[in-house]
Amino acid sequence: MKQTSTRRECVNKYENEQDCPCDEVDCERHGICCECVRYHKQCGDKPACLG
Repeated sequence: MKQTSTRRECVNKYENEQDCPCDEVDCERHGICCECVRYHKQCGDKPACLG
C-alpha cells in the first residue's frame, strides 16, 4: 500500500517554489527544502516554511 505524504520532496525545486513562503526568492536554496532546512539548522534558526 502506497502512503501519501504532504512533505515536500527536496528534488522538486520548481514545484516547491510555487508556494514556498520564504521571501528570499534569490536564495540559491529557495525551493530545495532539504538544503534550506539543513542550512538554517546549522545557523541555529529555522526557515520560513517551518515558522
